[in-house]
Amino acid sequence: MARTSDKSRARRRRVANFLLIVISFSLMFLGKADIAALRNAHMGASDFMAPLVDLVSAPVRGVDTMVTGIRTVASLRAENVRLQGENDLLKRWRRRAEILESENRQLRSVTGAVAPERRTPLTARAVTAPGGSFAHTLLIAVGYESDIRAGNPVVTADGLVGLVVDVGKSYARVLMISDINARIPVILASSSWPGLTIGQNGMFIELAFLPEEAKPQIGELVLTSGHGGVLPAGLPVGRVNLVRDHYVRVQPAVDLRSLSYVSVLTGGVDGIDTRDLSLGDYFTPLPIDDDSRLLEGLNAVGERQ
Repeated sequence: MARTSDKSRARRRRVANFLLIVISFSLMFLGKADIAALRNAHMGASDFMAPLVDLVSAPVRGVDTMVTGIRTVASLRAENVRLQGENDLLKRWRRRAEILESENRQLRSVTGAVAPERRTPLTARAVTAPGGSFAHTLLIAVGYESDIRAGNPVVTADGLVGLVVDVGKSYARVLMISDINARIPVILASSSWPGLTIGQNGMFIELAFLPEEAKPQIGELVLTSGHGGVLPAGLPVGRVNLVRDHYVRVQPAVDLRSLSYVSVLTGGVDGIDTRDLSLGDYFTPLPIDDDSRLLEGLNAVGERQ
């Protein structure tokens, strides 16, 4: 009985080994063989699974896109806030630079102002804009605390602006050469003929009371004569702009419409009555009704006057 059992087990073992060998060889042949049916089955399975995978992954992609968009918007918002801050800072610096450039340009306009002997220049800021229908005056931010006195000339590097007529503690009022009350004793630079400029409350001033022999030329420089002692001699007043019959028009040397800084020539008014400068008493050195020659002698070109 025992011998029969051993034979039966040995037979089963041989059968199992044979089947394993057959299966191994079958798998080896199947792995080496290029079977079209297997390829078709694989492609069919891929075609079936691809829509399912795409359907499942679509919400995932949407969520990922939304998260990326939210992160991008948040990043852009932070970048926008940063750029706005930098832009505001740059605007402030730009405004500051423009202010400094304007002040620098305005201060250069008075840097070259020449101070006559016994006169000390003092730079002052213009507070009110000049011009108007009835008066051409200018308020400047200096007063008697800065040793400003009525009668002090006001100039820029280009020439004469006017004359201080009223002085307060910290401010002073300037009667400009374009005011209708302003009378400036002048001479023609090329021929030395004397005359008087009269403000017209406009862009130009009139040159009047010239001797009959005077022949002013277009572009001729007009200077203060110093007559009367209030204004020093040699300050540019303007240039002859128009000569028509007995009318002579002068273009002021200074652009009186755009004054920001001026120089006040302090000193030089000791012993001069400056109580009523606004009436032009010291601007009218020549008699109006006298047709005779006012000055005798030779002018700059040797002609008798």
